[in-house]
Amino acid sequence: PASEVSLAVAFTAGLALGALGLALLSQRKRSASAVAEHHESSVAVDKAAALDVALPSQLKSNSARAPAPAVAPCHESSAAVDTAATEAPEISQRGTPTGLRFRAAADAATAIARARRLRENSDTEAEDDDESPVTLSWSPVSRGACATLIIFGADGNLSQTRVLPTLADLWHRGLLPHDVLVFGYARPVGAGGVIADTDDFRDFVSRCCSGTAGAFTRRCHYMTGQFDDVEAIGRLLKMVRGLEADRLVSRRQKGIPGRHRHTKHAEGGKHGEADTCPRVRMYYAAVPSLVYASLAMALCENGAAFGGVRLDMQPSALGGEILAAAERSLPRDDVEERFVFEKPFGRDTESCTQLLHDLSMLPPRDVFWMDHYLGKELVMNLLVLRFANIAFGSLWNRHAIKAVQVIFKETRGVEGRGGYFDQYGIIRDVMQNHLLQMMALVAMEQPLSLSAEHIRKEKLKVLQSVAPLELDDLVIGQYTSSPHGCGYVDEASVQNKASTTETFAAAVLHVDNPRWAGVPFVLKAGHGITENKVELRVQFHRVPGVVRELRQCEANELVVRVQPEEAIYWKVQNKVPGLKSNEVEQMRMDLLYSRLAKRHSRQMPKAYERLLLEVLANDHSHFVSAEELDASWRIFTPALHQLQERGVQPEPYPFGSRGPAAADDLARKYGMRKFGGGLTPYISPFNLNPEAMSRSSKEYKEQGEEGEAGPA
Repeated sequence: PASEVSLAVAFTAGLALGALGLALLSQRKRSASAVAEHHESSVAVDKAAALDVALPSQLKSNSARAPAPAVAPCHESSAAVDTAATEAPEISQRGTPTGLRFRAAADAATAIARARRLRENSDTEAEDDDESPVTLSWSPVSRGACATLIIFGADGNLSQTRVLPTLADLWHRGLLPHDVLVFGYARPVGAGGVIADTDDFRDFVSRCCSGTAGAFTRRCHYMTGQFDDVEAIGRLLKMVRGLEADRLVSRRQKGIPGRHRHTKHAEGGKHGEADTCPRVRMYYAAVPSLVYASLAMALCENGAAFGGVRLDMQPSALGGEILAAAERSLPRDDVEERFVFEKPFGRDTESCTQLLHDLSMLPPRDVFWMDHYLGKELVMNLLVLRFANIAFGSLWNRHAIKAVQVIFKETRGVEGRGGYFDQYGIIRDVMQNHLLQMMALVAMEQPLSLSAEHIRKEKLKVLQSVAPLELDDLVIGQYTSSPHGCGYVDEASVQNKASTTETFAAAVLHVDNPRWAGVPFVLKAGHGITENKVELRVQFHRVPGVVRELRQCEANELVVRVQPEEAIYWKVQNKVPGLKSNEVEQMRMDLLYSRLAKRHSRQMPKAYERLLLEVLANDHSHFVSAEELDASWRIFTPALHQLQERGVQPEPYPFGSRGPAAADDLARKYGMRKFGGGLTPYISPFNLNPEAMSRSSKEYKEQGEEGEAGPA
């Protein structure tokens, strides 16, 4: 019958597939055995060659005649090499090529073990494959890059809360090279530091990441010393260079592919191939700006910024064999170095100029002046919003725009930052950098391209067009004790109990050019006020000559909320559905930015994630230029000096309130009810009588900053 024939055919096919499976399994075992034998010899040969170990000619010829199996190369295991050193005498008595291989492995392993014992990171190359990062999305950094990050001030608040958690997250998401090296450097314990050695640092990293750092901690290493100690910085760089050379040797042994180019060697004029995989070393100064100059000088005296690996240095005892081999094989300019500095950059124009002069020994192309607000997703979107939408092109000028506001509000006080904050105040800490950079992106002309050079050029032009701030356009305040929190001078971290440092500031700037003449640019920043929010509000004029029935409509407003919930919305007037023809409601045309990211299955990148990757990729687009720093301080320095010379006292305001009342007076001076969200009712029915309208306005005034209307 047909059913029995089908069954027989199926049974025969099953037997054939089973036999094929057994044959493949047997072949796989034989291939694995061949890989192991070849790996043992190739590791020894490559290690010995890298360390200039003299190999027997017979071994070299045997290795040359033995091709590698046609399978993916195995990752090196340092334990296998060390095992070879102990087993070599017994195996070498057999007189076989395998014995020769293990004798060479013993020689190589002896040299390697000696270097490794002198290093504290013996597990640099021993990675747990189960915890390897998985690439999830595009990264501006080549995954074949040899990346090294050195964090100065690694035990500080900035490193603990921003830098280290960001690096761990990027590594686990596969956005950093798998074998990235991270070095921490800070003052010794007893001299201001809190971390003693690499083991303590790895525990510190794990705590910073709430225990999620995992295998990333094995990429981390540590050394202590003062930031101006040339010898201590030298020891750090010797360790860095030794581990970088060790990583390079490991990569070549693992057969990791890289880009190659033909190059002419110095000796003999022969042509050969050199690995051109990018090698990047980042120096991140998470330290007070007062030590930037001394830190940079100590780095430069040890070869940083002058060609990477120094050929005139004696190989250190810390991985000396590997370092010497690398110095012979690497070109002098092989390592690309990046120097990252965070704000504040001085206290005024004079101190900023001095800082730039002190750091002039560093190549400008390698210096990154970081303002992390430029890395925020919504701030970056400003240029696209402006220049990719024709609707805004004709409106982006004084004829349509009444005012521009850049608002920074935080409910918390300075808390543990009092020691730093009391030296600067909120104008220097937030307004002169974060908010002014956002303002520049709003007011700048269209650049020739979105390259760093062209964006910086246009930002500089508009900053140079801003008139210096006058005291008549500035209000400062300081929060005092209330049921919601303690006053500024009552903060435990504020040592000066008579401090006049401002915790609130509202300033009105003017751009003297044809596009923005007469348009007030409001910068407002405050601690200890009603809510947490950073946003940009572009407020438009009312419609001129509007019909009588629509004269009560509020003006349009474009709002870009940077945090906490990213949003872009356009406030327009709309008829309320129904039979009434004279009821108008102000509505939001919402871009739903956070939902847009979810639709694309993308995680909203954090500012430090983007900026750290762009440093490694050598992209200056979202960093400040030195010329911008000078132009920014020129705007605020006169007013800051006048505040100090005249002894102007900040106006007190209760912790948890909207801020000092004088800020509302300044707003009314420019035709606004107040700075920030307006007080106008969200729904404006025209048939309300004056009593009802007054009652409605009172209700919305009681809501404080939660109202969503534009200027009067």
